[in-house]
Formats: sequence, C-alpha cells, structure tokens
Amino acid sequence: MKNSKLKNIVAHRLRWYALLIIGLLLLSQLLALWFFPLELITHFTLHGIIFILLCSFAFMPKWRYLLWVLAIVVISVSLFSQSKSLEKSHTQSILSYNINFENQHKDYEIDFLLQNNADILALSEIGGSEWKSQLHTLKQHYPHNCGHDIDSPFAMQILSQLPLIACEVHFVDIYPFIRAVLPQNRSIFLIHPPPPINKELVHDRQEYFHQTATFIANEANPVIVVGDLNNTAYSPIYRKFIQTAQIKDALAIATASWKPLLLPIDRVLYRNIEVVAKPLSWQYSDHRPILTKMQLSD
Repeated sequence: MKNSKLKNIVAHRLRWYALLIIGLLLLSQLLALWFFPLELITHFTLHGIIFILLCSFAFMPKWRYLLWVLAIVVISVSLFSQSKSLEKSHTQSILSYNINFENQHKDYEIDFLLQNNADILALSEIGGSEWKSQLHTLKQHYPHNCGHDIDSPFAMQILSQLPLIACEVHFVDIYPFIRAVLPQNRSIFLIHPPPPINKELVHDRQEYFHQTATFIANEANPVIVVGDLNNTAYSPIYRKFIQTAQIKDALAIATASWKPLLLPIDRVLYRNIEVVAKPLSWQYSDHRPILTKMQLSD
C-alpha cells in the first residue's frame, strides 16, 4: 500500500516536471528574441527533451506515445547532418579551435595542431604575451596569417600554409572577426561573439551577430564561417543569424563541443561550396577542435 502511494506521488511529480519543461521550451522559442533568460533555455532543448522522454513513463499510454514522437522528431533533427562526401584528392582542410586563453598545456596544444597538418588554422582565444612563443612556432609552419594579437579571450588568428589573397581583422565595437580569402576566391570568416552572461553582453552579442551576418551576406565569394558562436542552433537568435548571413550548417545541430554541459556552440557554416565537418577528440581546452574539408574547383 505504501509502495503504491509512493509510486503515485513520484509519477505525479514527474508529470508536472515534464509539463513544466515543455512549457519552458515552448516559451523560450516564442520569446527568446526579447527575453535573454528564456533564450538561454533554448540551448538546453536537447537536454530537456531527454528529460521529458525519461518522464514519459509516468504518463498514460496515449500521452506517452505523443511524447515519444516529439522526442524522436527533435532528436532526429538534432542528429541530421547536411554534409556530403568529397573527393579526397581535391580538398583543403581547416582546423577551427577555441584553444582557451587560460589553457595551461600550451605546448601540447601546438603539437596537436602541427600533427594534424591542416592547410588552414582558425584559432580563437590565442594571442598576446601568454601565447607569443607558441604563435611564433605556428607561424614558422603557417607563414601566411593575420590576427588580433592581444592579451584577451577575444584574441584570434587565421594561419595558412597557402598564400592568402587577403586577410583582414574587422571589429564590431571591441569584438573582432577575421575575413581571409584563399586562392580560387573562397572566403573564410572566423567569428567569436561575446558569451551571453549578462544583459550588456547579450546586447553586444546581438549587435555582433547583426553586423557580421550583414557582412557575410554581402560576400561575393563562396563562404565558410567557423568559430565559437556562444550560441546553439536551437536558438531563434542563431537561426536569424544564419538566415541573414545566407549560410547553412555543416555540422549536426547536436554536435557537442563545449564542456562541461556538452553544448554545440562551435560551428561550421557555409555557402556555395561543398564541405564536410567533423569534431575531433577533446584536448586540454574546454572546447572541441573541428576539422573541415572543403571541395576545390576543378
């Protein structure tokens, strides 16, 4: 009798928790553009769906099956990737990586980058006096480069083994982004908006997305956009950014790239060029490196 009563209490609470999560996820999608705490909730959509799936056993069968359908749809969309296979002999590679400005394993990370031998490196949070020696080593192997070289998490670098037609650092207020143009007129953008940890930074991130999206949309060349976006594809703000910039995802939405919450905030986006992107194994940064291969023209 006591066990039956306890089961009913637990089931009742699980149903309410599931309904609460569903309500929050719906509200976050509807109001994220205006209320930043709700926008933060959107990034945990997959976490919420998995929790709802676990709670579904507390519902009556017809509601349980409805929740299963909801979960299957969201998870399927999250795992879907638009990337296609490429001809291996006609590709070039980009390794994008938020290396973490406070990373204490600097020499190890540089060895990791050199061992991968990508044609282009697009690195966030690397620069200034803390990384001077390591950057010098990288530039010996990647002689064509430009970057925002400051003692700040917003330092960034594009380094290439290939000659660059152009390499420019642009700014939205104090926050940089880099545009580099490769032979065959392919443009690479490295972006890193500020994290949404308070109202002021949320405003700065919105402005950064607005200005970089407009800049990218006006780019005539085929485009690849890489970097730590401090946003996920579950957010209406992210969707507005890629629609304005006229780019699309190369990675599955759910590709985890930031610890400890496994959020998919490091992205690869593209327009008018075939690419394949895949995450590499975690190193000592809290972000995961992403390797992208792009198809060359004949």
